Order: sequence, then structure tokens, then C-alpha cells
Amino acid sequence: MNTVKIGVIGTGEISQNFHLPIHYRIPNVELFAIYDRNRTKAQLIAEKYEIPHVCSSVEEMLKIEELNAVDICTSTDTHVDFAVAAIEAGKHTLIEKPIARNYAEALKIYEAEQKADVKVMVATNQRFRYDAKMLKSFVQNGDIGDIFYVQGSWLQQKRSAEWRQQIERSGGGVLVDLGISLIDSLMWICDFPDVQSVSANTFKHLTGKVEDVAIANIKFRNGSIATLEMSWSLFSSRNTFGFNVYGSKGSAKINPVQLYKVNGDIYQPVTNTDLHTNMEIFRKSFESEIKHFINSILGYTPIVSTVEEAVTIMKLIDAMYTSAAEGKEIYI
Repeated sequence: MNTVKIGVIGTGEISQNFHLPIHYRIPNVELFAIYDRNRTKAQLIAEKYEIPHVCSSVEEMLKIEELNAVDICTSTDTHVDFAVAAIEAGKHTLIEKPIARNYAEALKIYEAEQKADVKVMVATNQRFRYDAKMLKSFVQNGDIGDIFYVQGSWLQQKRSAEWRQQIERSGGGVLVDLGISLIDSLMWICDFPDVQSVSANTFKHLTGKVEDVAIANIKFRNGSIATLEMSWSLFSSRNTFGFNVYGSKGSAKINPVQLYKVNGDIYQPVTNTDLHTNMEIFRKSFESEIKHFINSILGYTPIVSTVEEAVTIMKLIDAMYTSAAEGKEIYI
């Protein structure tokens, strides 16, 4: 296979701002099919990106024999049905985060993947930020010693997509929206340490049914801990995504990238996040993520951000919601 023929499911914010234009620019990708419940919208986008097949249903798309892969960019409530159908149809599958609304749905996707011979990847673009990859390298190389504390934060103004505030469609509020990326990044940076317990508190200030602020804590079996904050309403001068990782020999952080060693030296790479806007970093992370998925289909690189890892993250998210509802620490 020299060219990947891909079908995009969903034409919302993430699809139009990132996935579609990136696929269109990659030389060995052909945008081959598109589906959205608003067919007129899908038709207009098909004309813009020269997509030959405008489908009336996902089932119709999956029957196209020449189609190699699908990219699922719809609301979270549809992910489990669309992903399982695509996998069972033998299509390589990219699923925009979160993988599903809860652990049980994520497990269904994992079980389908285990029975099929296709590549399935969850779109966790924050792993593909260059500064996050540098932070992970600091940890892997032992630059800051043994990790004992991680602090993560993502503050973002509430986005306009109304379905994110409909719990039956989203699965929750800011914890499953922004928290999914924070927790995934934390676990990935630290090589998925075993979790002992979680606790969380959630608040509803500017929303009705779902939380717009969540504070979560994780205890690991190796004795380290993590604290995470995520919000649509903790007001900030800009959209912030950041991590501070503390070890026995120093600390490292992103936004901007810095490495502090125990002897007091401060290392700051020349290519610093201060030189780039958050949107520039964000866009580049999506490009790197999607290119990685395509390269994995072509056999150039193994899948990262696997379904198995996403199932682990969803198990932690579910436990955090239980903790917030019951007001107690939940042991994993």
C-alpha cells in the first residue's frame, strides 16, 4: 500500500480545524469518503477537499472496498458503535479522544480490536507536542531522578459545542473533556505506573448537568503522587496546558520547557514554547499525531496511544467520578 484511502466520520470543530486539512496535505493520503448526519454540510466539505464519496451513513462508508481507514471525529456517544463497526469491517481506525463515554464502552472497542487484524489508535494529540516529548525524554533519561510528584493543569474557556454539556452524549464534563488528556499525558510521561487509588472533587459553576471544574489526585503503588486541575471556568489570561514533574535529582516542566537539576543549573532549549503560540503548538501536535497514524498503517512505525492504554485511562476517569459522587478515595 502506497496511499491510504481514508474516510472521515463527522465534520465538527475538530474535524474541520485539524483532521480534514491535515489529511488533505499529506502526500500519501487520499480523502476518499466523508459522512456527517448533515449531508448538505458533508457535500460542501467534500467539494472543498475533492472527496469522491459522500455517504448517507457510516454503514455505507464501511462497505466501500477501496477504503483503507476511517477517522472518527463525532460526539463521544457515537464512538463505541462507529469504532466497533469500522474495526469489524477491517478498516484501520483513528478515534478522536476520549475513546468512549466510560470504561465499559472503551472495553467493547478493545475487545473488537483484539479479534481483528487492523491498526487502531486513539487521537491523544497532547502526546505529540514537542515540549511534552522533551519532558518525557527528561524522565526516561533519568535527568531528574526518581519521580515522586507530578502536577498538571489545563485551563480552557468553555467551548461552544453544546453536546459537551449533555452528559448522555459526552459522558461527563471537563474531567472527561480536558482531564482525559491530562491523565493520559501523565501516565504516558511516567510510563504507565500502577495506580493505587484516586480521589476527585468536581464543581458546577457555569454549567448545568456536568462539571466545569475538577481537581483530581492519584496515588501510585511506587509511592509517587499526582495532582491535576482542569477547568472551563477558572479564568486565565490564555488557554493553558502544563506539567511540572518533580524527581529526586531535580524537576522539569513545560510551557515553557525547563529542566532544573539538583546542582542548581537551569536548562532551557533554544526552541522554547514562549516562541510559539498555544495554537501553533496545538496544530503541530495534531499534524504529528495524524502522520503517525498514517505511517503506522503503512508499516513504518508501531501504533502509540493504543486502545489498551485508553481503557486504562477510562478506568481511572470512572473511578474519579465515583470518588466525586461518593466523597471518598477509590482504590483501583
